[in-house]
Amino acid sequence: MQGLVSDILSFSVNDGPGIRTSVFLKGCPLRCRWCHNPEAQRPVPQAMVQPFRCLRCGACSVCPSGARGSRGEYDASRCTGCGLCVSLCPVEACRLSGTWMTPEEALDRILPDKPFFRGRGGVTLTGGEPLAQPDFARALASLLRGQGIDVVLETCGHAPWEAFEGILPSISRFLYDWKVTDAEAHRRWTGADNRLIRENLCRLSDSGAEIVLRCPLIPGVNDCEAHFEGIARLTRELPGIRQVDLLPYHALGNDKRAQLGLSKDSFAVPDQETVRGWHSALSALCSVPVCL
Repeated sequence: MQGLVSDILSFSVNDGPGIRTSVFLKGCPLRCRWCHNPEAQRPVPQAMVQPFRCLRCGACSVCPSGARGSRGEYDASRCTGCGLCVSLCPVEACRLSGTWMTPEEALDRILPDKPFFRGRGGVTLTGGEPLAQPDFARALASLLRGQGIDVVLETCGHAPWEAFEGILPSISRFLYDWKVTDAEAHRRWTGADNRLIRENLCRLSDSGAEIVLRCPLIPGVNDCEAHFEGIARLTRELPGIRQVDLLPYHALGNDKRAQLGLSKDSFAVPDQETVRGWHSALSALCSVPVCL
């Protein structure tokens, strides 16, 4: 069995308790327009090009699919992810997002970080959507738990319930995205409605899972009273939700979009006063702590 891993990052402090190693799996069923990990959306290897490093030497122009030009040009629509340009570049101006590995190979990459977990940290499976590769995610989570390593799963919730059910025994906490309360607005901004996401959230809560509801707030998309009330209603109705994480939009994904040959998104980064207002409004409504 192999899984397609976008990246493995050590010393993460934003994806669960303690110091963690985050394993990013490629592939996601949603297409959120504000996605900050666009390189993890497609379930195939992809070249990422950093023009400011490029020497325009033409080494990458041997690309068999014609995605690279003699002056460093990049046509992402032609890229097949073969990695030839990456291997030939003398200054590492391009890299490959997406490496096939077995669960055992991923475990070997993670184990050197174990001393830093100190009983509180661990590994977070994220992406993309980890449950888009359910067998690999389940196998890796099981291996990690066998090593006494805590495992957290970050998920958009859009996966068959069987995928959740299979991995549930190995997961200590779910970081569960709740993006837009209105189903049609959810479809407009992410490419799918939220019916399945809501159903899985309810079933996870009923199963006794510990859930942190992660709520990205995007100006002009979901920074509205109806969405805030929807978040609060979930915290009152589902006892599995122990905390709400408020995630204000940031533009860090735009640099990755440029490296993938994609245009920038059109959202504005909110100022601190706006963020404080969101936090105050949600804290007044929710029955659990709201964290920034």
